Amino acid sequence: MTSRTLETTLDHEGFLVRQGRRSGLPVIIAIHSTRLGPAVGGMRIARYDSPADALVDCLRLSRGMTYKAAAVRNGTGGGKTVVPLLPGGPQRLDGQLREALLLDVAELVHDLNGAYYVAPDVGTSSADIQLMRRRTPYVGGYSATADGLGATTFGTAAGVEHAMNATAAHLWGTPHLRGRDVVVIGFGGVGHELTKRLLAQGAHVRATDVDPERRSAVETSGAQWVELDGAYTLQTDILAPCALGGAFTSELVGSLRCRAIVGSANNQLAHDAVAQDLTQARITWVPDFVANAGGVMYASGLELHQLTPKQSLQRLASIEEATARVLEDSANEATTSLAVAHRLAEHVLTAAGTHRPNGNTPSLALSCACPSTP
Repeated sequence: MTSRTLETTLDHEGFLVRQGRRSGLPVIIAIHSTRLGPAVGGMRIARYDSPADALVDCLRLSRGMTYKAAAVRNGTGGGKTVVPLLPGGPQRLDGQLREALLLDVAELVHDLNGAYYVAPDVGTSSADIQLMRRRTPYVGGYSATADGLGATTFGTAAGVEHAMNATAAHLWGTPHLRGRDVVVIGFGGVGHELTKRLLAQGAHVRATDVDPERRSAVETSGAQWVELDGAYTLQTDILAPCALGGAFTSELVGSLRCRAIVGSANNQLAHDAVAQDLTQARITWVPDFVANAGGVMYASGLELHQLTPKQSLQRLASIEEATARVLEDSANEATTSLAVAHRLAEHVLTAAGTHRPNGNTPSLALSCACPSTP
């Protein structure tokens, strides 16, 4: 598939691929939409088999950011940065190489003149964003809570909790999780914070991670450790995927023993048709771009919209409202929650037309200046 086909298929305003002038590493930035405001999206550093795989992922993730922001009316658009760790290249980015890469990305983002704000994602942190902030103001997710938790991590976990409350109300008639069983898959920052919140509600939580060394953190939190192998098919009320996406395939759906799926992972379905498989299996799924919108909402509330922490936190209630609407309409119309969520987001985008509130139109469509990578 050519880059032009990809761009047309995913309806992006543009993307670029560049070789960082300091690090020599490939950097991909995609802007899907700025209709509702400046594009916002994290910087992902992850392993990919090929540059093409990295580009496809960047385009998918940036599109997801647009729908995420639109579904909860966040006043931002969708973008993404991907730095692929490719076969034959460095597999770890530490020390001077990491700093060089971060400055490379900051420089590219700055050249977009506010059309795109970069934030933390897989493989990056608030500390990385703080370093990039020395080079450009067009960053997000650098704020932290009073106890030091990154704003995007805190907001994402709090938003997933809101989505779970709405799911509980839809399925069981009460908007709380007391006495419910939840399996959390992925015990990074979001999974850990979500687990603390669920336990505080009185839920029973089992958790796991690809890194077995996180078992002690799981058990210290008060949750029960389970092995990753078989975790997806445990019998539970709610399955909470909080790691990388693409886990739910048509084949896996037949083995699931959960009543609902609500988590923070992006692009949870291997392909959109899996949403129909889940519906036929009578498993309630909250689309990831609704459930995990809290990170961008909370951070952008603090940093773009200049709200207080209390005001920014209050905005997350819209995730509960959006989730309730998606699940109710899905049930009433006998259609998938994905179809309803897409329709909700597209309605907001259509109403915005082609107006770009930030006044910037990214000039990076089909832009590529990167040497071939082994």
